[in-house]
Amino acid sequence: MRSATILSAAGILAIAFAVCVGAQSPPLRSAAPPAVGSLPPVLQTCPMHPDVVEDKPGTCPLCRMALVPVRLESVWSCPLHAAVTRSAAGTCPICGRDLVQMTMALTWTCKGRPDIDVIEPARCPDGSTMIAKRTLRPHGNHNPQHGGQFFMAPDNTHHLEGTLPSTRLFRVYLYDDYARPLPPARLKTVRGRLEIGGRSIPLAASSAGSYLDARIDNVALPARMTAKLQIKPDAPEYRFDFAFSAVTREPNATIARAAAAARGAAAKPAGTLSTTPAGEASPDPAAIEVAIPSTVSEILTQLRTRDREVRDLIDRGNLAAIFVPAFQARDLAIALEARLDTLTSGRDGASAAILGLVRAAWMLDASGDVGNREQATAAYGVFHQAATAIDAAFAGSR
Repeated sequence: MRSATILSAAGILAIAFAVCVGAQSPPLRSAAPPAVGSLPPVLQTCPMHPDVVEDKPGTCPLCRMALVPVRLESVWSCPLHAAVTRSAAGTCPICGRDLVQMTMALTWTCKGRPDIDVIEPARCPDGSTMIAKRTLRPHGNHNPQHGGQFFMAPDNTHHLEGTLPSTRLFRVYLYDDYARPLPPARLKTVRGRLEIGGRSIPLAASSAGSYLDARIDNVALPARMTAKLQIKPDAPEYRFDFAFSAVTREPNATIARAAAAARGAAAKPAGTLSTTPAGEASPDPAAIEVAIPSTVSEILTQLRTRDREVRDLIDRGNLAAIFVPAFQARDLAIALEARLDTLTSGRDGASAAILGLVRAAWMLDASGDVGNREQATAAYGVFHQAATAIDAAFAGSR
């Protein structure tokens, strides 16, 4: 039964991703190695699930494919003009929007040789220095563009952002796998409805063709609602659960800033103001890292805390944030794996529970990405059961 659940999570995340391997004929010449620390480390990712990134070779926990090397960079880029990249927060010189953090793959190429695309810098066949190339990865940008809640669709290609511009209006924007808005003609083929307070309200394409709207009764905040969308005519209907603690706002008066930029005025730098759900800060991916305590007792205490945090986030509807405590719990559980030899009994059960929690953490990440509360709740059941078994095994051995 657990294997079937894992496959379901893999289906949620399956992403068509081609790994670029540069042609190397004639051979590339060796170059002096770059200074230590000047390049992002070589990590390992799944060819089918780019969200899976590990620091050492192995297999994908979702599909079991061999991981392949990749260099990843977190850069600041414009949501509308991807060619604009910076190493720090600021504003787009073209449209004035705040730059947002995106994950890009760093490779090297040669002038006039688009066939060359490698992760290790070297000399080009003609002896010239290679050029750094940054490419946005599928699902490398999960930043809300209109102050709403951003989810990935289970078809692994589309994304959507639900907003609550007023207590009487729900609005949803749709994007492709690179977070680019769907063309108006394509958006008009999307069919959907909003379920709220026992009512089902059709979602209609706006005259501008950039979003779908549902007019609702004056809703009391905080509010929960479910959008069900058929993104393609031959696709099933997908469910997305939203929780709003406040009405959503367009980030940083974008229109005013763009107008100021057009007049030649200097735009004031600022960071991203994404909120998920409305009124709650978006999780910072850097917050995933957790310091592993030195004692088993302290590790178990932190594991219990992460278990409660996952449950609390699901209860509040903040599905996009559950990956943080889930992955922290994963790292804590892996730290206990090295201590299995200290157990006097139940070693096999503890090992199985650790593996179960690691897989459940990925399931929670997948369900949070697609904004499905039912799947997140089911994944948490597996996660909590594994965490409880780990606690019992190690706490009882002391």
